[in-house]
Amino acid sequence: MTLVLDKRISRHYLELVNWATHQLAERDLTPSGTSGDVSLRDPQTGLIYVTGGHIDQPFPKNHFHEFSPQDMAVFEPDGTRITPWSHTTIELPMHLAIYRARPDVHAIVHGHPKWSSVFAIVRRDIPLVLAEQWGNLKGEVKVAKYAPAGEMEMGDFVAEALGDRNAVIMANHGSVTVGPTFGVAFRHAHFLEQIAQKAIFAQLLGDAVTLDPESINAKAFMKGTSGSPE
Repeated sequence: MTLVLDKRISRHYLELVNWATHQLAERDLTPSGTSGDVSLRDPQTGLIYVTGGHIDQPFPKNHFHEFSPQDMAVFEPDGTRITPWSHTTIELPMHLAIYRARPDVHAIVHGHPKWSSVFAIVRRDIPLVLAEQWGNLKGEVKVAKYAPAGEMEMGDFVAEALGDRNAVIMANHGSVTVGPTFGVAFRHAHFLEQIAQKAIFAQLLGDAVTLDPESINAKAFMKGTSGSPE
């Protein structure tokens, strides 16, 4: 059987999602080397490119560094796969749910990093404790209700807890950050780890003092981030 490549599929975006998948390991967001996933939405076609894996490989790949652009999976917005030679992460429903809820989001980074996973384990929100937290993550970071990985309701829980902010914690699982581009989404992932670590250390010293969003000069943190999801 001959497989026909959908003409809407962009080689550039396949390479970009593969690069971002490698970045999960490069940026220490995956303790096992294969946990976590990324995705982007093509603003022109609406197609969603997700971390995947090639179906016909005789031996499984044991680290994200071994992945290639051909391993990435591509979906219609309704979840219909248009790359029959590749499978996708079981967390696809989460990615689809976020894209449905957030038209402004074109890149998603899901990892299992060290410090924010502590909050996932205790199922505790990260409060708004620094002014720059508002500028980067748009406020506190909520913990989504727990559901097993891959379940449809998990996607709904994550999208609900994310709201209009840029980061969310998945109960007993990991974290998700979003943005208009991978560059912004990874920046948010890095900031999330920094603020999680600081919040933990602050609590060790005593009760962390939280901020009221209305006390922050919002204009000082406005960032012009728009464009293609690169």
